[in-house]
Amino acid sequence: MANQEYPIFALHRGANLLGDVMMPQFRRAAPAARKPSVPSLFERLDAWFWRQRQRAQEAYLAQSHDVFEVERRMRNLERSDSRYY
Repeated sequence: MANQEYPIFALHRGANLLGDVMMPQFRRAAPAARKPSVPSLFERLDAWFWRQRQRAQEAYLAQSHDVFEVERRMRNLERSDSRYY
């Protein structure tokens, strides 16, 4: 039994995962240090609109008087959400 035929025996030699031993050509390289990107105007505007919508939905749900009404309102929000990209 050679180790090339049974790669599971290579795990004791320092390999982290069985996949690293069986398919070393697909091993992920260490991520390069990237400079954090500044969000564009469109991305910031989209995030602002999303936060406004979240606040409106939370305020609508907060007006509920009991758990059953919260669930009903959540279903209504899910059903009325018709945003297509």
